[in-house]
Amino acid sequence: MSINQEQAESSGRISYARLVWEAVPEIYIFQLLSWFLLSVLSWALNQLISGIAESGGVAATTANISDFLFTWRGPAVILLGFALVSVFIIFEIFASIHMCADILNGKRVSLFGSIRRGFRSMRKFLCPGGLPVLIYIFLAVPLCGIGFSISLSRDFYIPRFIMSVIESSPLYYLAYTLLMLAMLAAGIRGIFSIHAVLIDGMTPSEGRRASSRIMRGHWKKLLRPMFLTALLLALLNTGFKAALTFLYSGLEAHSPADYGPAVYRFLCALVVIGGSLLGSMLAIFSGYCLKLLFTRCYIECTRGAESLWPERIKHQHYRVKLAFMLFTFAASALFTAAVGAGLTSPFTRNSSVKIVAHRAGGVMAPENSLEGLERAIEHGCYGSETDTQRTADGEYIINHDDSFKRLTGVDRKPAEMTLAEVRKLTITDPATGRTASVPTAWEMLDTIKGREKLFLELKGATADRRMADDLVKIIREKNCAEDVVLISLKYSVMDYVKTRYPEFQTGILIFGGIGNVARLNCDIIIMEEEMTSDRRISQIHAGGKQAFVWTVNTEAGLYRAMRSECDGIITDQVELARRVQEKVEARSELQRLRDQFWNIWD
Repeated sequence: MSINQEQAESSGRISYARLVWEAVPEIYIFQLLSWFLLSVLSWALNQLISGIAESGGVAATTANISDFLFTWRGPAVILLGFALVSVFIIFEIFASIHMCADILNGKRVSLFGSIRRGFRSMRKFLCPGGLPVLIYIFLAVPLCGIGFSISLSRDFYIPRFIMSVIESSPLYYLAYTLLMLAMLAAGIRGIFSIHAVLIDGMTPSEGRRASSRIMRGHWKKLLRPMFLTALLLALLNTGFKAALTFLYSGLEAHSPADYGPAVYRFLCALVVIGGSLLGSMLAIFSGYCLKLLFTRCYIECTRGAESLWPERIKHQHYRVKLAFMLFTFAASALFTAAVGAGLTSPFTRNSSVKIVAHRAGGVMAPENSLEGLERAIEHGCYGSETDTQRTADGEYIINHDDSFKRLTGVDRKPAEMTLAEVRKLTITDPATGRTASVPTAWEMLDTIKGREKLFLELKGATADRRMADDLVKIIREKNCAEDVVLISLKYSVMDYVKTRYPEFQTGILIFGGIGNVARLNCDIIIMEEEMTSDRRISQIHAGGKQAFVWTVNTEAGLYRAMRSECDGIITDQVELARRVQEKVEARSELQRLRDQFWNIWD
């Protein structure tokens, strides 16, 4: 033992590394108990929010948002939603930072004490200077990646169809880039502002100024510990993934006959579920290590550098807590693996997901063209999705955007032009340069009749009851009602169609929702890719409706959708979707288990 170590032990002070190591069991128990309490509180608030959202008869979604917001339900849900976000911030950020400060100061960790202080700290943020901090945590951190996040909004995203509009316009993309840079800069400057409020009792405005001073005066000093911690966590994560890959390879190299079907299935489930649990624990500890690191840096920058930290008091029962951590980990992994192995067969169906070509034929032809329909039919698609709008003289043509500028170069809206004027336009495919004419709705119907489904979206400002009545009349005249699904982003229009024309299939396009979306008056719920989950799909099926996903264009996204229980996928990448479908159908038992249970602990 070195002289410095002897001095440290005799003076009751230890190294930071040892302090963190000895805090691992406490962090685990703290996280376990806080997770339980947070789950109960968030469940209760979610039930209340869903109940209020559905009190109008249907769930609140992006398809009926205006009807929802302009009633008492809108403000009530907003207030409860703010309470839910606040609870997550208190438990996952405020209470954990208070815990980290206690660990670093050699104090006893108290879950309820940390939570009480977290609730008291929240009052400081309920002011004009503090609300931007809460908004930044909830919305900006998931987008820019700088700052402390909460699990409630960790998967927050800008919907793909909105990003496609941003990326298609240089001006929009510049504004988006500047916004991201501004959030990034604000996150870096204010990285210690929460610590200043929680540890030193500052106001949020004072905390931001204090954080800015720390970053300006100590940024060089902060780089080394932050870089080393990030490197260590990255190596740990890489090693974990490598070990898991090794185990997967070993199992894939054998067959059920080598061990017996039941034993082999259990081993697969144990590796998958145990790996998932360990991965979740590593993610939790990585988050706490970062909170400990930033708390340490804040204390050192405001009180002076520390090479040794106060030793934890002895009655913390380190060995007992470590044994409890290991026992609960092993018991959870073994129990869920046994259950998972027994439930494998219901989750291993082959993919029967219907493929629907987006904008008539996806990337196989100029969008929303008759040629696109033909390509989709040739590739065996279940259906094609297309967009119809009304012209100035009451005819129905096919176009996605508000105007024809992107595809034809003519900056005029369909509602401003007659059918004769639209007929003179030529669509040019931006990717291939191929050209096509702008088709009408009845030409689309003639093309698909008896050959595939046409998901006909009532689009834009002219999507109203008149459009619905006119299209129903045209479809009946063509005698192809069974070949058409009428869909829209506007719930009021689809509710009208389903109520007045119940024989027609209808679908609602949504990219967000609160409550049971299966209560919407339609046959198919078409969810935007990122909002889709197994829970929502099960909810929709329980309501006797079909669940479709739009618009899925990446291999990873197609794989997620294909291995789920969804009924259909709308995609531009029809050929890629077919390849992914074959891949999903050819999965081994281990791969199916991974797909089903990997995120079980998230």
